[in-house]
Amino acid sequence: MRPIRTALLAAAALLGASILASCATETHQTVYIPVVAPTPPSSLTPQPVVLFNQTKAGRKLFTLDAEFPYCDVQTGKVIVVPRWYVTDFASVPWYGQGFIDPQGPTARAAIVHDWLYAVGEPGKREEADAIFHRAMLKYGVSPFHANIAYQAVRAGGQKGYGLPGDWWFVDPKRQDLRQPPPFPKPRSGAVRILPRCQGFGALIQSGWRAYPIKAPTVRVPPPVVVTRTPLDQVKQKLPWGADRKK
Repeated sequence: MRPIRTALLAAAALLGASILASCATETHQTVYIPVVAPTPPSSLTPQPVVLFNQTKAGRKLFTLDAEFPYCDVQTGKVIVVPRWYVTDFASVPWYGQGFIDPQGPTARAAIVHDWLYAVGEPGKREEADAIFHRAMLKYGVSPFHANIAYQAVRAGGQKGYGLPGDWWFVDPKRQDLRQPPPFPKPRSGAVRILPRCQGFGALIQSGWRAYPIKAPTVRVPPPVVVTRTPLDQVKQKLPWGADRKK
C-alpha cells in the first residue's frame, strides 16, 4: 500500500504544482506612445499658396507652407523667410510686377525682397534691392527684365519699406485666420553670414532651421496596468466568470 500511497502523493503534489504554475499572477501593462506629425523641412524651391478668401488693396495674397532659405553670394547673407509669411509682391511697384510670376521660380526673388522690406532694417533698402536683382538673375529672369524690375523698386519702393501692415502670417490650411507672429520682428533680414555661401547647401541638408517650430503639447495618458491573480483566473474559467457576458 505504501508504494501506491507514495505514488498518489507524488501525483497530487505534481498536480498541485502544475495548478499553481498555471494560476500564477499575471500583470499586463499598456503604454500609450504619442504620434507627432513630422516637422516640415525647409524648401529651397517653395511654391506660394494663394489665399483665396483674402486680399489686400485688391491684390491677391500668397503664403508659404515651408521655411524658405536663400543665400546671397555677394554678401554671404543667409536670408530665411519663415513659413506662413504672407506676401503680395507689393514691394515691387506695379510697373515691375509684370515680370513676376507668382507660380514660377521668379516669385522666389520677390518673396525674399518682400521679406527684407517687411523687416525694414534701417539703411538697408538699397542692399535689399540689390539682393533682389541678383536673386532674379539666379532664378532665371533675363538681365533685361531683371533690370526693369530692379529700377522699379529703386524708383518706387521707398514707400513700402518697413510697413507694420506687412508683418502678417496665415496658415494655408486655415486661411480664414491670421496666425500670431511666430517671433518678434528681427532687426535684420539675415540670420547668419556664410562667406560666398560656402556650406549653405550642406547646412540646409542637415535639417537646420532658422525658426524652429515649437512642438505641440501632447497629453499622454498614464500606463494602464492590469493584474490578474490566481483567483481571478479561476473565476474566469467558471461558467459565471466575472468577465463573461450574461
